[in-house]
Amino acid sequence: MAKRIAIKAESRTGTGRILAKKSRAAGKIPGVLYGLSEAKPLHLSAVEIVAAINATGGESTLVDLEIDAKKHLALISEFQVHPVKDKLLHVDFHEVDPNKKMHAEVAVHETGEAVGVKEGGGVLDHVLRHLRVECLPADLPSHFTVDVSALTLSQAIHVKDIPLPKGVVILNDAELTVFAVHAPKVEVEPVAAEGAAEPEVITAKKDKEEGADAKGGAKAEKK
Repeated sequence: MAKRIAIKAESRTGTGRILAKKSRAAGKIPGVLYGLSEAKPLHLSAVEIVAAINATGGESTLVDLEIDAKKHLALISEFQVHPVKDKLLHVDFHEVDPNKKMHAEVAVHETGEAVGVKEGGGVLDHVLRHLRVECLPADLPSHFTVDVSALTLSQAIHVKDIPLPKGVVILNDAELTVFAVHAPKVEVEPVAAEGAAEPEVITAKKDKEEGADAKGGAKAEKK
């Protein structure tokens, strides 16, 4: 099941880069709650939300979001991190109804070492890193763990092979490949045919000489 955390937030008035920058300077992270009602701009404690995302990975994380003393069940749908400073910039939440099925992206992790890699020298290809699921919020898995140890060369694990917890349905095409073991690529050196002539190297000097001959020939013909 997905990890569930509790976070307090405050309603935020106004939007824009300047206000967001001031918010971060005050130790707050701007966020927005979408979903069952109109979008609600938020302020969150930077320390609290960063700790929560670090602990859960931020993916498929259900949140008991308390906004101005009112509770909302929500999913962390997206968060933005500064590409250079690696600091959290913004968090989006999506409100969910605990009694209605929801859609979410769930990460896929592998466990074990494939036989085709260990003994056959193959390469494990992790094709699908997330699967889209439908389930009630209480049944949402934090991730899928797939044992790849039995995979030999040229074998694959497809969506239909993923074991599912009760109440969870995968919406991706059942035939899509999730993991596959490929044979290593062998580079073949080109072999020159016996007795084949070496390619002629044309130099700038030779080009110049041939050009001069062509010009001379043109003059003689004119006479």
